[in-house]
Amino acid sequence: MAKLNFYLREKTKDGETPIILFVSFNSNRLKYPTGKVIHPKFWNDQKDKQQAREVKEFPLASIFNKNLKYIKGTAEKELELLTNELQRPPSTEELKKRLDEVLNPSEAITEEENRPPTFLELFKRFIKESEEGTRLTPSGKRFDKRTIFKYNTVYKILEKFGKGYRLSFETIDKNFYTKFVESLNKEQTVKNESGKKEVVKKSYALNTVGKYVQVLKTFLTYATENGYNSNLFFKSKQFKAHKVPGFSIYLTESEIQDVYKLDLTDKPYLERVRDLFIIGCWTGLRFSDFTSIKPENVQGDFLHIKTFKTGESVIIPIHTYIRKIMAKYEDKYPNSLPPAISNQKMNDYLKEIAKQVDSLKVPVEVEGIKGGLKVTSTKYKWELVTTHTARRSFATNVYKSGFPAISLMKITGHRTEKSFLLYIKVTPEENAHKLLEHWNKSVLKVS
Repeated sequence: MAKLNFYLREKTKDGETPIILFVSFNSNRLKYPTGKVIHPKFWNDQKDKQQAREVKEFPLASIFNKNLKYIKGTAEKELELLTNELQRPPSTEELKKRLDEVLNPSEAITEEENRPPTFLELFKRFIKESEEGTRLTPSGKRFDKRTIFKYNTVYKILEKFGKGYRLSFETIDKNFYTKFVESLNKEQTVKNESGKKEVVKKSYALNTVGKYVQVLKTFLTYATENGYNSNLFFKSKQFKAHKVPGFSIYLTESEIQDVYKLDLTDKPYLERVRDLFIIGCWTGLRFSDFTSIKPENVQGDFLHIKTFKTGESVIIPIHTYIRKIMAKYEDKYPNSLPPAISNQKMNDYLKEIAKQVDSLKVPVEVEGIKGGLKVTSTKYKWELVTTHTARRSFATNVYKSGFPAISLMKITGHRTEKSFLLYIKVTPEENAHKLLEHWNKSVLKVS
């Protein structure tokens, strides 16, 4: 009868140590690396336990133990199956090969060194699992390309940062956080094409730094749940992924009309970009969605769209301006809409278009965060127009028209009223006027 037990490689180590599965069968003994590591102070070595202690300092012990239970159960099952297949007890080499095939620990453990992965090695695995679909979103969906791109960006940043900092799970502390965030906030000098250090790369915006810190927190949660990390400093309030409301504009219905009426016949490429932007202004769709409308999405007077970012299904009435644009391109493209270009290129062209609109040649005070402090600068409104301005303009204009916020959220895809109200661009004065109009329309009169 086979016996399976877990043991720590170094019981007295002051730090994380690998957990080994000992499989004793038919006078043979296989020492199998589980790929899990733990600090000895969190390990219960009693013979009837051999698992992580469920203590306050190690809150993910329950998940950790379920992983160990799965490994042990799988090894027991595969030993029995292999014995039946071979009609004899397998050798330790045969059993190890089978367990490697089923548990696939080769991604986590370097065989020649028989060690757990380094911080960056595990981050690579984290990205790979996200790409291949073996790691899914909390809602059970695959990660999109933009998320994978962001993961790879953070990996490259950490790889560079690790050249001047000993990067490991144990060193993720307050000192790491401070230095990591400081490195993102510093302007960097990089080499130009001739090899001279002349090009200055601007520091990342505060929200971008926050996004990268959040990716790091997500990875560390993954590492902890899989038993590779027991350092929980990343869960503290000091390890914060900052996020502040970004400055943005919206175009009024009058300004959208001015953009729509602009004569661009001498530059067809700008005319197509303008028409795409107008479609965004009257659908409220994101760039990835209003540039991907297919003929089958058009059903009578409505657009039926499954949004790319969230997978939400939305139904949007087709506005008069969109009907006119579709009529213009009816015989040119299958979906009767102008073809898409890259987001970056479209943003460049939009500024070229907006600069020609007189109503957008007005100064705007721009608020931002630099070095942790609020700063303001002045720009013309046309300089601030981007593809995302279309979606924000739609939401704000429709809301200001008196359309119920809850109903509007069904079209924009916002899941909470709080997030929606933060999204629209309505000033306190406009809200006050909106309330006054409501009172003036009321049938109740004060005697």
